[in-house]
Amino acid sequence: MCNMKRSSWQDRAFVKAPVADLLLPEDIVRGWIRESHPDGSVMERLLQAVQHWEAEGGEQQIGQPGLCRVMPIHRQIWELGHSTHICGILNVTPDSFSDGGKHVATAGTAAPVQQTQQQELQQQQQGVVTAADDKQQQQPPSEQQQAASSSNSTAQPGIPTAAAEQPGQPQPQSAPSTAYPASVRGSINVDVSAAVDSARAMARAGAQLIDVGGQSTRPGSARLTVEQELSRVIPVIRALREDSELVHIPVSIDTFHSRVAAEAIAAGADMINDVTGGQQDPNMFPTAALLGVPYCLMHFRGDLATMTQAANTTYSCVWGEVGDALRQRAQQAVQAGVLPWNLILDPGLGFSKTSEGNAQLLGNLQNMRREMLRGVWGRMPLLVGPSRKRFIGKLTGRHVPAERDLGTAAACVAAVAQGADIVRVHNVLVVAEALRVADGVFRGTWPIFDD
Repeated sequence: MCNMKRSSWQDRAFVKAPVADLLLPEDIVRGWIRESHPDGSVMERLLQAVQHWEAEGGEQQIGQPGLCRVMPIHRQIWELGHSTHICGILNVTPDSFSDGGKHVATAGTAAPVQQTQQQELQQQQQGVVTAADDKQQQQPPSEQQQAASSSNSTAQPGIPTAAAEQPGQPQPQSAPSTAYPASVRGSINVDVSAAVDSARAMARAGAQLIDVGGQSTRPGSARLTVEQELSRVIPVIRALREDSELVHIPVSIDTFHSRVAAEAIAAGADMINDVTGGQQDPNMFPTAALLGVPYCLMHFRGDLATMTQAANTTYSCVWGEVGDALRQRAQQAVQAGVLPWNLILDPGLGFSKTSEGNAQLLGNLQNMRREMLRGVWGRMPLLVGPSRKRFIGKLTGRHVPAERDLGTAAACVAAVAQGADIVRVHNVLVVAEALRVADGVFRGTWPIFDD
């Protein structure tokens, strides 16, 4: 008879690691963790598991064979820490700072816009660059500018372009709409076919997540009604979910409206990306909790009209204050019912920071995690979105956003060096190649390619 020793939980790192992730002694002191039947308490055993975990090396054990952090999304389990995940930006807006008008068609201009998009996709496949179809900041492009911008753009040799850009009090249980009449579409119609083509191009280039946004979040951009935003994003999300090539790719909805989030998830989206961290809509946290999907919480001060004002861009220590604010918002999200393993944190590069502040924040993400996001908060996935931001233009001298892709790739490498798990970018093709090198250097991850 074979006498085999049976392993106990003390010998199983995969048991102790999640307990250590979620059980914080200070939370017990605060009264956040309570047991309904103290006589049958398991708290002592759980605390023992945390003590065993820390005594055996704690975080140093993460990454060993068979032990890694994961994030559930779209019927998938993403492994974190092994390689960097890429989120491709798919904006269906006329006025985003970098790619406004790329996937919309106004009356009388649909044909030129569609022709321009087809040309860009062909050039991307050939490795030829076309520059942006928009100018940097303040004024939204006119309809004529939207149609003609691509033909007037300046080429940047050697950089292939990929598709697409970034970011009431409704009730969480509001029923999804089923139709969006022309009366709520505003001045634009979404070119759904072009948006799907762009998403395919990004997925082929290496994007593992497509982020769909209908509300421009550039400084000073006009606020849409919920109905206008829905009319832009819902048809695209449905088309992405119905496309056979994209069926396995998770889709994120970039919105700060809880009703848009709820209807987008009902239409097939898998994640909520909220650039305001729940500050613009008090129903966002309860809605995210009810939906039970990953929720990306970004650092943000002010609103679209005031985020560049000195009161919102001044910090005594940018990484310290951003980290502290993220922790507080994450705590509030969890108290509202959002599951900790569904939270993703975003430091908000390009939002409510100066160019210098953005660079300092990017260079101190590890310090932010270690000093300001201790415990479970520092173990949440970190998403960083430096793509084509103004601070990259300041550092490189590139004044046209779409000419900042090499600088974006460098910023993404810096983010990986600082522990980022996900990067959100426009030009997936360029960034994906840079990240293969970054993952090999900083994570020890080697893709297999023939010499």
